[in-house]
Amino acid sequence: MNTRAARIACALVLLPALAQAQAVNGTAEWTVSSGSSNSDGQPYSNNSFWQRYSVGWASSLLDPRLLKYDADVSFRTNSLEFGSPDALHHGRESDLGYRLGTVLFPARPFALAVQASRDSIGEAGDYPSSNGIRGGIVVPPGDPLPDFRTRNRSLSATWQLNVPNAPRIELGFRKSQSVVTGGPYRAEQRDTELHSGVFKETAHTRHALRYDRNSTESFISQALNYRLSDLSYEFAAMASRRSRVMVRGGRRTTFSLFDLPPTIVDPGTGANPLPSRGEVRNVYVMSGVAHQPASRLSLDLTGSLDWQDSARVATTAKLVSTSAQIEVVRGLSLTALGTYGERGEMVGAVPVTTLARSGQVGTSYRVGLRWVDASVGYSRGLGTSETPDGQVGDIRLWAGQANLSVSIRGVSLGGGYERSNGEDDILDFGNYDHQRQHLHLQTQGAGLLLVGSWDDSRQVRGRGALLARSRQQTLTASASCRLGRSGQLTANAGGFNYAAEFGRDRLRFVGGTYETALLRRLQLSVSIRREELTATATHLAQQSLGGYAQLDYRLRLFTFGVECHRNEQALQYTELRDSHRYRGNQLLLRMTRTFGLAF
Repeated sequence: MNTRAARIACALVLLPALAQAQAVNGTAEWTVSSGSSNSDGQPYSNNSFWQRYSVGWASSLLDPRLLKYDADVSFRTNSLEFGSPDALHHGRESDLGYRLGTVLFPARPFALAVQASRDSIGEAGDYPSSNGIRGGIVVPPGDPLPDFRTRNRSLSATWQLNVPNAPRIELGFRKSQSVVTGGPYRAEQRDTELHSGVFKETAHTRHALRYDRNSTESFISQALNYRLSDLSYEFAAMASRRSRVMVRGGRRTTFSLFDLPPTIVDPGTGANPLPSRGEVRNVYVMSGVAHQPASRLSLDLTGSLDWQDSARVATTAKLVSTSAQIEVVRGLSLTALGTYGERGEMVGAVPVTTLARSGQVGTSYRVGLRWVDASVGYSRGLGTSETPDGQVGDIRLWAGQANLSVSIRGVSLGGGYERSNGEDDILDFGNYDHQRQHLHLQTQGAGLLLVGSWDDSRQVRGRGALLARSRQQTLTASASCRLGRSGQLTANAGGFNYAAEFGRDRLRFVGGTYETALLRRLQLSVSIRREELTATATHLAQQSLGGYAQLDYRLRLFTFGVECHRNEQALQYTELRDSHRYRGNQLLLRMTRTFGLAF
């Protein structure tokens, strides 16, 4: 027994000597800042001194092909003095964190990577934290401010098996948590991501099994809460040279406070879509056979079961559809679709079931040249729906789309319009109108890069008391050009707009940055950004303007930096009777020393 223990002890002692490719690196940073601000007419000043130290270690165990690992520890502290000339406040912040990472069999097709990190941030006195979760804690005026501590934790792991003649397996996991405590106050936010998949492909078949689960749970703002759980399986096979078989099924659950725009698809293949605000559950199974008897003729037969359920309503579908598509001439196609089956919906506790019969015909045309690609399509359908008690209603469907893309001499411009509309005399959610317009632009040449996109999506679902409307618009644009030998100027602008019955959220921003090397070791960075944010549900209106200039000089392992910041903000929301205005300036002097050893 003693001999065995001695061997183990000897192995542990010799283990570091067997490690290879070891490296140590670190950073030491000291920052002094001085600033002044004006909040609602009250002047304030602030002075602080930052210290930050970090040390990292990277090595391998026995052999780099077996296991690689790395770790780093960081410590940061800050002493702050701020307030008006008549009432100075003092605050302290300390931050201790570590990160551990390892990769097992990094060069093999079954590598496993794991990483964990943890930070502990303590705030004492009247330290004004900029942490978003900490900012969600409101201490009533006049109450003593407790010492706060923020604990951030994260754990992630990825593994993949990719060997010949075996299914490919993917696994990924990430979990993070932030908890803020102080006296009787507490705030918390948790994020979880899980991905798994098994894939198998042969010359004639393809299998894909996926499961994804993502969630954000916040105890501060319910608007941040989001959940997604998606399990799906897909099988495809070539039955013959001209025939293929497809099976697809899954279960999907989502939760969001926003009604997300759906992808416009064939309305005859599933249950009538529900508004996605709140929790929506969907279970579906679809199978089909496609046959191509001739090079320009294809036939499809599809059967589907679909069930969707939300807090107030549910929809179901059991359908069989068949379609035929023929290419009359190159680029011009004619399509016919017939659908038969049962559709239903339940509003409250009142179920409605109909036997639906519908037919659609459509045409599409696409032309592609060296510099232009264009397509148009239109379909129209009619049908009837009948309830078990003999009530008969009409079904009217139509959909259209047009897309154009041009690319010539470094300029790419494209856009399109899509719309689908359905009317049902019996089922409420058989009535919908989806519209989407989009544009994109990209050009590059002579040192200039310009990228822009615009998207406008409108959704109308249901009718009467169940009518739901929403509109989502996004706009992004950026331009970048080189100035001189080392200068880079970048400008960006954009916005987001979401409107529904319960409120409207709008964001607009514009900004720019300039970076250049004044000398070989002297770097200059300048940035400015203006932002406007409004939310009608909380009567939030915020306008902000901020900018900074930074100058860095590198001397061997030292970096000396000077930063100047300026911020202006106007804020108003439900709990504020009057708008809050803030203006601040800050000057920072920073010195950084880095080091690294490899042995």
